[in-house]
Amino acid sequence: SVGQGETLDSLAGLLGMSSEHKAVFSQVAKNNFSEIFSSENVSSQQVVASLKNVMSRNEELARYSSMM
Repeated sequence: SVGQGETLDSLAGLLGMSSEHKAVFSQVAKNNFSEIFSSENVSSQQVVASLKNVMSRNEELARYSSMM
């Protein structure tokens, strides 16, 4: 993935994340990209479930995973 994180920033905003948590979210999502997007044919439901799982394992982001 190439970009400046605009999509991740928008998603973080929709989840109501603070600025400090947006940066953590972006890094965690980028670091776990291959887990979140496990195949070329991954469904949106699978992406949400994987992202929620990744977030729930992070102390700072776990509170937001329940909002998904």
